[in-house]
Amino acid sequence: MGTETASETRDLYRSDNVVVRQVAAGDRDRWVVTFDNYGIGHGFSRPGFGESWLRSQKISAIHVMGRAEDWYQYEDLDAALAIVRATLEGASRVITYGSSMGGYAAVRFADAVGAHAALALSPQYTLDPEVAAHDRRWSQDANRIAWIKALNGPLEVKARVILAFDPWGLDGWHGRRIVEEAAPNCIRLPYTAHPVTTFLSEIGLLGDLVLRALHDVLDVDAFEREARSRKAQSGVYLGEMASLQPEHRRGLALALARRAVEASPANHHARLNLARLLLRNGAHDEALALFEGLVADSGRALTYLVDHGQALAVAGRPGEARAIAAEVIGQADNVAHLHGWAAHMCWLNGDTADARTHILRAVELDPSNSAYMKAAVDYHLGRRAAGATSSVRQTPLLSFARWLGRRAFVRNAAKALMRRTPAQAATAAP
Repeated sequence: MGTETASETRDLYRSDNVVVRQVAAGDRDRWVVTFDNYGIGHGFSRPGFGESWLRSQKISAIHVMGRAEDWYQYEDLDAALAIVRATLEGASRVITYGSSMGGYAAVRFADAVGAHAALALSPQYTLDPEVAAHDRRWSQDANRIAWIKALNGPLEVKARVILAFDPWGLDGWHGRRIVEEAAPNCIRLPYTAHPVTTFLSEIGLLGDLVLRALHDVLDVDAFEREARSRKAQSGVYLGEMASLQPEHRRGLALALARRAVEASPANHHARLNLARLLLRNGAHDEALALFEGLVADSGRALTYLVDHGQALAVAGRPGEARAIAAEVIGQADNVAHLHGWAAHMCWLNGDTADARTHILRAVELDPSNSAYMKAAVDYHLGRRAAGATSSVRQTPLLSFARWLGRRAFVRNAAKALMRRTPAQAATAAP
């Protein structure tokens, strides 16, 4: 395909679901095909995953962009991927690249675009509830999405799969499933959290990993040793180690968390872990100062607003926590777990009517989540004890409702009712 001096951007495919955007740069013999990470943004008036860095390196790329966090479960995805494959026919080297949701796609669709290799960072094997119901990190989306079985069956990948992930926790389950079926070259990075993209960027190896994969010079064992040798300078790694310490090692946990911030003062993950540990140890003022700094430095990002609100509630300032809850919902009215959290903040502040409104919204958005249903029952049938900072004061009616809730036939009937679509509900109405 040759080498050109100017960069060229054009859409190769566009529908309501998917846009395939080509950004051709200097080297047009080697191409990176990227897929969106979760939270990259809705719609298509935005950059593709890694676009800025790839442009800076004069690497030609095609960005496969989905309309939202749908794990690319689109009926027209095959047509979009076929366009990518046809466009890159004759290229000397093609790799797919993605993180988390994008990593899922990088593995699943590598062959469809004719890639020689797939570079997947902390990918999911699938989030189809019939296969991975135990992973509830994105439960609202997982239960909302109409999973296309043809896109989520056993993996059959001819491309070389390069998998970098933290083998502990839920990412470990996904990694093991991919290993069983795709025999990838693995870079295991324990205690580096989700996604490992953040850790690799922090230690200065993320770009190197992409370049080595693109130029087919990656020695995964050597790369893993190199990455692990730098973990002591990582705020992500030290922060994770701090957060995983048992209760009787609080001193060690705090020491590790402070080391994490010293090693990487600008690292949000490290500062967040330290703030949470300080809060747990009763150092409310120091913790709140850290949370306030994170909120300011992140441009009032939802993740840090929620932690700040929670800290204010723990510190006995429920009115301020309630105000933050209102700000959070103002930014994201369609996220179930945020409504569940806001309901709790309202309850602590004595705003019981608002608490009930928020928890019903959470149930509406994610009816499969039994915790929201339980909280809805508690908030509607229980009472708030004066000065309470935690759970609901029981009433006779709440006691009876909880007893009923432990009966299997009642639980199953409630689940079936909540899973009905609006059309089904309308049909069943008298």
